[in-house]
Amino acid sequence: MELPLELGEQEGDQGGVEPTLDERFDNFHAVNPWVYEALERLTAQWVVAGGGRIGVKALFEQLRWLSPELANGEPLQLNNNFTSRYARLLRARHPEWCDVFELRRLRAGERDNECSTLDDMDQV
Repeated sequence: MELPLELGEQEGDQGGVEPTLDERFDNFHAVNPWVYEALERLTAQWVVAGGGRIGVKALFEQLRWLSPELANGEPLQLNNNFTSRYARLLRARHPEWCDVFELRRLRAGERDNECSTLDDMDQV
């Protein structure tokens, strides 16, 4: 599987306000759609091969293993804090995968939509 080897730049200063995890994820996902696409391909391969449940962290590790360096020689940086958001996004876009990813409840104040639909901005 070929993966793009560039991570886009993230937005700069938020005016002294620390962005929430959801905001950081939304920004990362918007700038780096290839990460979701790669996770989607890996999940589809897993399901077709007859795999049962799998964690997105395992898929992150496979992604890191498949793409050890970026074009500029820096190691691939994937924030493990985003795995729960990717699991929810994968389940929302692929309801048939609801049994593939087990979700835990998010902390108070964070979105928690189990196996829900997407909103008009393609967000869970």
